[in-house]
Amino acid sequence: MKRGWLIVLALGLGAFSGCSVHDRTAPGAMAEQAVDLREAGDTTLRPEVDWWLFLEDDTLNTLVETALEENPTLDRAAANVRKAEALLGAQKAADLPGVNLTGSAGRARTEGFMAGISNSWNLSAAASYELDLWGGRQALENQRALDREASLASLSEALVTVSAQVADTWYLRLERQVQLDLSEERVAMRRELLEMIEWRYGQGTATARDVYDTRTELAVDEVTLARYRTDVAVADHALSALLNRKPGGLEAVIPGISGKPLPTMAPLSQEPLSSRLILGRPDMVRAMLDVMKADEAVAVSLADRFPTFSLTAGYGRAGDGWEAGSNSGTVWNIGGELLAPLIDWGRRKSLVEADRAAFDDAVARYRTTALTAFTEAADALTRCRNGEREDARLKESLDASSATTAYVTSRYLEGASDYLTLMIARIAENEARSRLATSRRLLLSNRIGLARALGGSFSDTWVETYVTTHRETE
Repeated sequence: MKRGWLIVLALGLGAFSGCSVHDRTAPGAMAEQAVDLREAGDTTLRPEVDWWLFLEDDTLNTLVETALEENPTLDRAAANVRKAEALLGAQKAADLPGVNLTGSAGRARTEGFMAGISNSWNLSAAASYELDLWGGRQALENQRALDREASLASLSEALVTVSAQVADTWYLRLERQVQLDLSEERVAMRRELLEMIEWRYGQGTATARDVYDTRTELAVDEVTLARYRTDVAVADHALSALLNRKPGGLEAVIPGISGKPLPTMAPLSQEPLSSRLILGRPDMVRAMLDVMKADEAVAVSLADRFPTFSLTAGYGRAGDGWEAGSNSGTVWNIGGELLAPLIDWGRRKSLVEADRAAFDDAVARYRTTALTAFTEAADALTRCRNGEREDARLKESLDASSATTAYVTSRYLEGASDYLTLMIARIAENEARSRLATSRRLLLSNRIGLARALGGSFSDTWVETYVTTHRETE
């Protein structure tokens, strides 16, 4: 009869197990923080293709795919996902009854009236289970599950960061190579121009100032040439590191890198930025998960203020005996244990208040992260649109310089203009090409920044495939 009451009590307590004493407020708090940022009519969906494909650059596609397969930063992010998954599995296991096997054996000799040799042994299995009456352990499991989601968001952020760094570095490398080629051409023309000015000075048709000005311009161009050579080498080193290679030998990975032109891009549409894309950035997802984790922490600390009840059960066999005889039999036990805090001088209450303050901090950080995300996206869009206007003006400048060179060349061939005038026109066109190359690279960089500000986009299989692949290689 007593055993029946114990079973009824255990089942009754189990029915209440997992009931939380804390109402989750994270969803409402985050909705309130983003109510003025989310556009009600925005139904934009995140693109299903990898973001860098819109640049339509086969070499870039190869570089990014290589980096995403070999970059150690992504290996670290994937390892953190596996770590979070393991901790989640451990927490789930902790919510199940634990069973331990215990055993002992001994032999002893006694002197005196009861002298003799005695033997004893015991072998039993003991199970214990703490009922989750107040939802504390469930909240801990929820935290571990949120940790896994946060690690996946961090991996997504790492994918966006690495791919953007590869694209930005690649186009910097192309632009610096273009500038290097233009600079070498300009230095050669400056030297030829200096020879002509010096000859004209010897003939009395040019002044000393003309000679000094030309020498100054040549010296400046030679310094610029040296800087571009350094920039090309440094960009090569940075790109090699992103591809998980030591500096040097980039030409073997990207044959024919010299002479590749900077790609042109179609203008952006005039549609406003999507609030759904911005709020879906990986860092926004992590900020959201931080709020939810802080909410679960409050549930854990509140549950810790209430009594805990544990069930225990054991079953086995034991035996003892003397030289004259021995006996053995089955042993079992079932019971429960109650642990209730009586006096802790306000420690648990203070921990609850601390977790509630941490929740408020997480909510405020969510708002701060959202404002930063919207600001970065707006800045990137402004740079793109202003860059497009700047690029168009510089293209007009280059067209005008090219037309001037063509006109002066025809005049020179007709004998109506001298070679000096032609050289000056060619140098001016060279400088116009240099300015346009800088503008094109900045325009590409701004487009990359805009894609990054919107959280990038990857095909659905990228993140999970990356984690699965690295898990299978263990």
